[in-house]
Amino acid sequence: MKKLLLLGAGGGIGSAIKNCFENKGYKVISPSSKELDLNNLPAISQYLNNLDLKDCSSMIYCAGINNPKEIESQPLSEYIRTLNINCLGFVEIVKHLAPIFKQNKEGNILAITSVYGIISREGRSAYSISKHALLGAVQAMALEFGAFNIKVNALAPGFVATKLTTKNNTPKQIKDIESKIALGRLASPEEIANVAYFLGGEENTYITGQTIIADGGFLVGGYRK
Repeated sequence: MKKLLLLGAGGGIGSAIKNCFENKGYKVISPSSKELDLNNLPAISQYLNNLDLKDCSSMIYCAGINNPKEIESQPLSEYIRTLNINCLGFVEIVKHLAPIFKQNKEGNILAITSVYGIISREGRSAYSISKHALLGAVQAMALEFGAFNIKVNALAPGFVATKLTTKNNTPKQIKDIESKIALGRLASPEEIANVAYFLGGEENTYITGQTIIADGGFLVGGYRK
């Protein structure tokens, strides 16, 4: 049976990805944040050592935090925590999986990032810094692992109808955002999961080092009024 290691399955997008892969016949290993604290970087490899990953062919990193705050009031500790969970945890997991994927001469690695890894927004400095760093990691990994048939990509959703979106945006802000999306609505988690399945599953045989934007046409509009 095909096997996926999925981080962040408890969120709206992560749970949709889990369901999508399971429906396609994958066994999904998805530790919760209580089982694996991605802010505790030294503990990551120790945890993974206890998992049977020798026949794992895919890893999707959907874990992330976003606590909006203006730069002057955001403590350094929160920048470090956000960078650890949103980016460096991904790096640590890839370091653990790389020898397995290299030995098997195959693998698909997908980081779920954000349009804020490409642009930014007021109050999102910690989040945006971490997501920009994540894209750099994806590109470097694609170059280093390509010779072993390991594909490494990023998927940048725009605004998705999840609890996190409603937590960080008022109904008025969401209406304003929708007016700037070419398709006129937020994405559903399932729509993002379908893209993640293609990039992170066995159907992706030649795309690597790319950031695929799934934002309904938000960025191409240049923040239309």
